[in-house]
Amino acid sequence: MATGSSLTQNYSRSQSDIQGDLHNGAQRINPENRIPAQLACAYLKGHLKGRTLDWFEVLGYRVIKDKATDYAHLKKALSEQFPVVRNRSELETRFYSSSQRRDQQPSDFIYELLKIHKVLKVEMSEEKLIDHVVSRLEPQILDYVEVRHPQNTTNLLQIVDKYEERFMNRQ
Repeated sequence: MATGSSLTQNYSRSQSDIQGDLHNGAQRINPENRIPAQLACAYLKGHLKGRTLDWFEVLGYRVIKDKATDYAHLKKALSEQFPVVRNRSELETRFYSSSQRRDQQPSDFIYELLKIHKVLKVEMSEEKLIDHVVSRLEPQILDYVEVRHPQNTTNLLQIVDKYEERFMNRQ
């Protein structure tokens, strides 16, 4: 029995020695164990698709013009331009199908929709955005807002604030 356990220990030790030797060999070939910056940048550029490719072809070179081979700058510029939205489908559902609840302040509802719009970066004119938001308000405030024809989101929020001052704080 003692012989079996010593064999297991020797076997385990030899496996870790082999793994260590492989790791050390990789270190000798590429000490940083990374792709060089120029290759990483070229690799990333070659894998852009859709809007990111369009952005890079039109604006990307200007953004990283002086640092054309700097992977970190390209990655940062792409991350800023195209932030990752983890729960995109849930946010899209909320943006397109939500309506103001009875117990919800109109301004809270509007701010929520505007925030979702900003996160999703939905391509929509401001006029269509206002129509989208206003059409989801409760009927009473919907009438109040439609009559006043908001021209932009700031104007919409001012109209709603005035409504809340006049009609909702009387209780």
